[in-house]
Amino acid sequence: MTTEEERNLRLSHRYEDLYNTDINRFVYECYTPDCVVNDGFIKGHAAFMKVEQAVLAAAPKRKMRVDARHASGKVVVVQAVLLDPGQGSKWKLPFCAVLTCRDGQIASDYTYFNGKWPGL
Repeated sequence: MTTEEERNLRLSHRYEDLYNTDINRFVYECYTPDCVVNDGFIKGHAAFMKVEQAVLAAAPKRKMRVDARHASGKVVVVQAVLLDPGQGSKWKLPFCAVLTCRDGQIASDYTYFNGKWPGL
């Protein structure tokens, strides 16, 4: 594993931790200021914060559980599940995020899921 891949895997752990604990730090520390999420659905920190605030309003107890991480060069693939106790113990939304990193932050994020993300 290269140094770049190791750094990007560490970033994926921070991505999970901050998503679950501090959404402001998640956006501003994990993502580049010019980040692009889902092919331009979200561009930049301000737009990303607006979306994440809507998600938090709809599901304030939502948590991400990462089940696997795979790094190759600039890309980390995260296989995870979004859980929301407010929706009941059986509710879950599996997803896969393809994160392209630049200088220790996420520059693009393509998250694939089948279902309805809370707040969107």
